[in-house]
Amino acid sequence: MQNKKRRIIAVMCLLCVVIAGIFVLFSIENNEPVQHKNNPDVLVDSGEAQEVLDEPPVPLNSIATKVSAGDTVVVNVFADVMDDVYGYQFCINYDGDFIEYRKRLHSDIDEIQTIFAADMERSLLVGATMIGDAEGYSGSDVPVCRAEFTALNDFLLNPDFTSDHISLSDVNIVTSDKKYLENVGGWTARITIE
Repeated sequence: MQNKKRRIIAVMCLLCVVIAGIFVLFSIENNEPVQHKNNPDVLVDSGEAQEVLDEPPVPLNSIATKVSAGDTVVVNVFADVMDDVYGYQFCINYDGDFIEYRKRLHSDIDEIQTIFAADMERSLLVGATMIGDAEGYSGSDVPVCRAEFTALNDFLLNPDFTSDHISLSDVNIVTSDKKYLENVGGWTARITIE
């Protein structure tokens, strides 16, 4: 009984190999794209010889992510360090040919909930402040806020989810003792697609 099962499995495996071979031959004859041997996410012309590389396939996280028109593009703003921050202001610069502000802005810091935005077509001025007499917010690797945009056209995000179409600039903060600091470093925009 065991030998019969093994023969059936062997015949089925052989049949799968034959079917795959026929498919490859059919694809080559019709010059249809096939998957690259070292990177199955890349299609190549089947009529061209493929060089087999000794390197492993390209990891998925090193491939740019395609954003399609209609996708929600979320700009998450992070600060490496916040020390006694009572309020802040910065610009999200964006390419109006590719994305459009959806008028959705959310503070991720419970202590700094009064947040506003002024859309100036190619940049979004974002500001937030505490109210009343309070000690400023402090923390590290802080998710500050998120702003939502709609993709108007297709474009690519770099593997680290940054884009040529979106950038952060002019970060200014106010401390609880009313010190105003301009062009503060360590704030970044991380982009996600929903």
